Amino acid sequence: MSQINVVFFASLREKLEMSDYQFEIDLPVSVGDLKQALARDIKTGHHLLDSSVHSSVDFEFTRDNDMVPTSAREIAFFPAVTGG
Repeated sequence: MSQINVVFFASLREKLEMSDYQFEIDLPVSVGDLKQALARDIKTGHHLLDSSVHSSVDFEFTRDNDMVPTSAREIAFFPAVTGG
């Protein structure tokens, strides 16, 4: 089992009522599978399953089918960002 630091940003942080979370999981795992596991483990985790939630692993943008490697230290989840 690996311990990974999970951080949440912007409105997602507010919905989950936390800014970070220490989570133990067997790595490697897909980002999508990690989201599913977190959704089950965190009381308000269902918000992670919204299609507008994006992710990054060690500051590199990822998609749900990307793998979280055994060397990962941090995964971040955040809502879509619009700009102009």
